[in-house]
Amino acid sequence: MSTVSPWGEVYPLKGDWEFSWGNLYSPNTGYVESGQYFPVPGIWRDYSPEFTWQGHGSYRLKIHKTPEQKNLGIYVPRIPGIYSVYFGKRMIFANGINGTSRSDTEFLAHPNAQIYLLDSLDTELIVNVSNYRGNFLKGGIRNPFLIGDLDSLKSKAVRELIWETLLIAIIFSVGLYHLIFFASYRKDLVPLFFALFCFLVAFYSFVTSGLQYLLTPELSLDLRIRMEYFCEACLVPSVYMILKTMYPKQFGARWMMILMGTMLIFILSVFVLGEEELIYLYSFFMHVPPFYTLVLLAALGYAWWQKEDRARTVFLSGIILAVSMVNDVVWGLYEVYFLIPYSFPAALVGFIAFNSYIISLRFTKDLEKAETFAELQSKYNEQLRLNAEEKAKFATLVDQSVDKGFHSLINQLESKESSDKSLSKLKNELNQTLSGVRDILDLMHHQGGKEELVEEEMRKFILKNPLFSHSEIQKVSQFLRIDECLQVQRIFSDALKIGGRRSGESKIFWGKEGDSILLRVQTTGAPETKEELSSILEADLKLRAEKLGARFFLLSEPGKFEFELRLHP
Repeated sequence: MSTVSPWGEVYPLKGDWEFSWGNLYSPNTGYVESGQYFPVPGIWRDYSPEFTWQGHGSYRLKIHKTPEQKNLGIYVPRIPGIYSVYFGKRMIFANGINGTSRSDTEFLAHPNAQIYLLDSLDTELIVNVSNYRGNFLKGGIRNPFLIGDLDSLKSKAVRELIWETLLIAIIFSVGLYHLIFFASYRKDLVPLFFALFCFLVAFYSFVTSGLQYLLTPELSLDLRIRMEYFCEACLVPSVYMILKTMYPKQFGARWMMILMGTMLIFILSVFVLGEEELIYLYSFFMHVPPFYTLVLLAALGYAWWQKEDRARTVFLSGIILAVSMVNDVVWGLYEVYFLIPYSFPAALVGFIAFNSYIISLRFTKDLEKAETFAELQSKYNEQLRLNAEEKAKFATLVDQSVDKGFHSLINQLESKESSDKSLSKLKNELNQTLSGVRDILDLMHHQGGKEELVEEEMRKFILKNPLFSHSEIQKVSQFLRIDECLQVQRIFSDALKIGGRRSGESKIFWGKEGDSILLRVQTTGAPETKEELSSILEADLKLRAEKLGARFFLLSEPGKFEFELRLHP
């Protein structure tokens, strides 16, 4: 460093470092020289076959500077496993206790400070690494140490922290927006699944950022790996749920649902497997997402070929996301980038922004359809209103003319000799015909549905009569025709009139009993009023029950009344 100008500059300490395998430095024993040099950044499983995946070792690099370089500092990166950093005999950084086996290696916490002043002209930078805890597949120094102007290093650290915080906050805000969007417009599930996807990406960005070490320094290495693995295992299923909702024809096939369901094996393994077993499975899982992504892209291409709405734009954004994901997968497996580093988080942000725009277009189109439908519905309602007015006017005219004509005939029959049985029979038939015509006219006047004819009438009666408060009214009128509902309403009214008002405990049951529909009215106590036309009402009740093809039972005594009508729809 004595040959460079550090002011305002930052340099990565990339190159060959001295590496002592199987030895850990301590101020008491000193550094065990090995005479071996290996590239840093790098992982020791790539150095030599003799270096096992789990192990320990120490790195050393000698740094020389001039007296004028007073503001020179070192930036210590995050390294997988347990590690400690020394400036000569002085330890400046440690996230735990370095050990020579799993039992004596312990994680404590990640220090928040990562930048340290180089206060000597000649400094030995020594790094102990034990990867018996955490991701033992990445033993070594995977990320570069940085050296340079102290203020520039601090500025760089602050910029990274601000960028990571903004990235997480923006993605989370987009997810929150779409969740509120779904809560106010629940006809489309795409915003809900997209919101969950955004929350997952925001959490994944937090887990893989330096911000988590600042906020949760004592979080165990095992739990950090589980959270990262869980997020990666959920990414493909969450994207699948969005696409399945948007294009059910292409993504709703049974074989694809089963294929995506196999991802549950990896998700459940996060909660079931031990630390070492999970890391082995995690290393295998890194090969899996590209295969699932190819399946999703093939289905998206098929949707594009079938000219599904906006399938082409979603396909193109998916291609960008897939390529960036493969870039990070290759880095995770082989420590090689073929695109810019960390392209996957950047592509995720682009994918989220682009598809948020697509969802907005989808909502806008649905809103336009809703406006058009509202206009048609308004016109249809106006036409219904006019038709109802015409129908009511016509029904009133028919009612007046029929009522006048039938009553004239009945009055003429009543003036004849009452002993003539044929005239009495004709009179009864005319009364029945008049009753049937009135039923038809009542149905013409009725503006509601079946429930308004039966259940609503019963509930209104119960509200007006507190003695019937323990009644049970079920919604079973949908099993009947509307004319049958009118007959039930008339029978219910006749039964209550026959029973008369009583002062004792009363109850109405209307609902399913086995394969039949049952109406039961039970009252107790002496009737308060005597119904003079009970025989006429009973005859009308019997006639209406016959029209329904129903059986009824009627018991009317001074202290008790019971009526039961059983229909078989």
